Amino acid sequence: MNDHESTPLDVILRRKWIVVATVLIFTVVTGLVSSTLQKVYSTSSTLLVAQPRDAQTFDAVQAAQVIARTYSNLLKSPNVADLVAQRLGGQTTKDEIQGAISIEPISETQLVRITAEDPDPERAKSIADEYANVFIARSRTSLAATTETNVTLADEAPLPDQAVRPKPTLYTLIAAILGLAAGLGLAFLRERFDTRLRSLDEIESAFHLPVLARVPRRGKTDTSIAAFTEAFRVLRTNLQFATPDGAPATIAITSGQEGEGKTTTASQLALVTAATGTNVVVVEADLRRPGLQRFFVPDEEAPLRPGLSNYFLGGASLDEIIHPTTVPTVEFVPAGPTVPSLSGLLESERGRTAIEDLGSSADMVILDCPPLGLGADAATVAGRVDGVIVVVDLETATEQTVRQALRQLESVRARVLGFVLNRDRTMEPVIYGYLDDAAARPAGPGALARG
Repeated sequence: MNDHESTPLDVILRRKWIVVATVLIFTVVTGLVSSTLQKVYSTSSTLLVAQPRDAQTFDAVQAAQVIARTYSNLLKSPNVADLVAQRLGGQTTKDEIQGAISIEPISETQLVRITAEDPDPERAKSIADEYANVFIARSRTSLAATTETNVTLADEAPLPDQAVRPKPTLYTLIAAILGLAAGLGLAFLRERFDTRLRSLDEIESAFHLPVLARVPRRGKTDTSIAAFTEAFRVLRTNLQFATPDGAPATIAITSGQEGEGKTTTASQLALVTAATGTNVVVVEADLRRPGLQRFFVPDEEAPLRPGLSNYFLGGASLDEIIHPTTVPTVEFVPAGPTVPSLSGLLESERGRTAIEDLGSSADMVILDCPPLGLGADAATVAGRVDGVIVVVDLETATEQTVRQALRQLESVRARVLGFVLNRDRTMEPVIYGYLDDAAARPAGPGALARG
């Protein structure tokens, strides 16, 4: 991939849907999971650890704070939890009480906080209060004589009215942040392994061949269709200067892979060229998947006969395979019956002179060839014409497929005139004030624009 000129912002904008989709997935899934989680309520009771009133000196307070921290550890004893479980009764176990309770000495005070959590808010309050009461009773019978401190209930646990968990809003916000980070990571990872060619600069930098035309996607509005057609007028003009002798008389149009727009390019080039009064013959040289007939003879549902393969095999003359179309200055040569290999037929006696013979029948011959990646047919035709146009779809083409196509053309010493960049998003139509409604009509198979 040629991404040397892509900035991080370019990558993010190009892969924005990956980022958006990832954020949405993270947030939606988190929201759904949060809504199914069990609610948990929390409440706290507070104990006060203090010396007798007549012993409330600074040293005594400091000692009480130390004892409070010590009592915090004693509060975590399984024996205390067992007593609380017995007091609560029912099926409550010591392990359940220990799992529901957390003990925390409040820093720089003589207070100890006992926090209980439970799906039932009333049960959470009962656990916290009972835990405090059990320890107060135990400290009075077992610890007060030794520590000379009193443990009292400073604040009983309030009844909680809101759950502390889950927190859907917080979880969703965190998920959105994580989703954004993951989305950006996926966007840059996708960019790293994406070998598609996306811009004029990438094409010219990688292959050092001219770009003859940049074709926007064809929309349905008059402005969009007019902009689409104008791109092929640019192609027609550039072909006038493609060779030292002017426009080539025989042109093969191909691509690296299927679906890149070579058939559309062949038909539109024929239409805008015919608009200048030039006699054009369009040849269906893709014998396996012919597609030109719907552009030029749309009223004929059955394949036209005879066609190119009939001529190669001696079953028809040159005049018989050239059919009229709905455009007066455009004639059409259909593919004819399917044959195993066009390249093999080109080696026949008629095949060796077929393109030259077709060239003598019109001012320009345009051959719609198969993709170069599907066999030797396109390369064989390309080696016998005056020039080759390679169509590159900027939504699907990769550097590898284009480079392989050019290697095949080089192997037959074909003259590559340049590229037509199809579906170029940077050429999406703006307001073409100088293009009138008639300029849109060549995009249709049966209409002819002014040149």
